[in-house]
Amino acid sequence: MIVKPKSIEIALSTANTVSDASCVRIYNDSGADVLITNTTSGFGFTLPNGAITFVQKATDETLTSSGAVKATSVAFNIS
Repeated sequence: MIVKPKSIEIALSTANTVSDASCVRIYNDSGADVLITNTTSGFGFTLPNGAITFVQKATDETLTSSGAVKATSVAFNIS
């Protein structure tokens, strides 16, 4: 897997666009499962402790987490 960061990594806990990202890499090192929610749409999913995932979203949509996770904007290419 190749990851190209486009912003600094932040602690995601309150609603944030993550540097107006269209793709966000999220790493859960909180010690527990967390709920990641797109606060614009209201939809979310559980991210297990220790997991990494990528979320595609509109640049103006915000994400939030029920626990302390790390997030950064990344480039992506679908081929």
